[in-house]
Amino acid sequence: MHRGRIVVCGVAVISFLTFSQANWVRAEEAQKYLYVGNAGCKCHLSKGCFEGDEYKERLHSHTFEERLTTEQDKNNPECLKCHATAYKKKIKDNKPYLEDVQCEACHGPGEKYEEVKKNYKGKGKDAFNELLKKDPMLARKEQFDAGLYTAGINGPYKTIKEQCLECHWEDAKATNKCPKTKPDAVMNFKETFEKDDHRDHDTIDDVIEKMSPADKAKWKDYLEKDELLLSPLKPAAKKAKKK
Repeated sequence: MHRGRIVVCGVAVISFLTFSQANWVRAEEAQKYLYVGNAGCKCHLSKGCFEGDEYKERLHSHTFEERLTTEQDKNNPECLKCHATAYKKKIKDNKPYLEDVQCEACHGPGEKYEEVKKNYKGKGKDAFNELLKKDPMLARKEQFDAGLYTAGINGPYKTIKEQCLECHWEDAKATNKCPKTKPDAVMNFKETFEKDDHRDHDTIDDVIEKMSPADKAKWKDYLEKDELLLSPLKPAAKKAKKK
């Protein structure tokens, strides 16, 4: 995943415990698209894809079974809003929620994104891949405009940290602290981000690096605003990966 983008990744940069998707669509906003589940992110979760492989190594990918050990927990709204995805949101096949912190917990409902990928401007499934090669920035725009977002670039959260703190806490006395955790349990955001960071280097990174001030002004709504997304990538992220 290049720095904060969605073009190559259906997963998010998130911390190692659980993550909030309770406020992906703010209470005052209507949900435009359905959540479809990780099945809609099969390319990014395929073996050899750096961001997907990194995600699978983290607790977010199996936090439902790992942390919700009783039937009471699995039916507790306060648990589900952080250990499941799209709780109380509109989900394909009318599911009550999606287990674990899935891709859409961080990137928003995938229904429209899936449509863009499969039939960009009515031209068939290969049209979007062609756009990715010819104009990565326009491809990013199409995806963000279709309903997906990344904290620190667009969407309801200005920074990744703000997003993470919907379910995590840095203060042991935080009001959103899970009552089942240890009294002094807190999240060190910097350490957590470095551990869970699954951005990778891609074509759009090269495009952005070479942008003129005029181009940056043109694309300002689609460029990183959270300085954290401009930090160095993990060495492994720059290696060749399966697309």
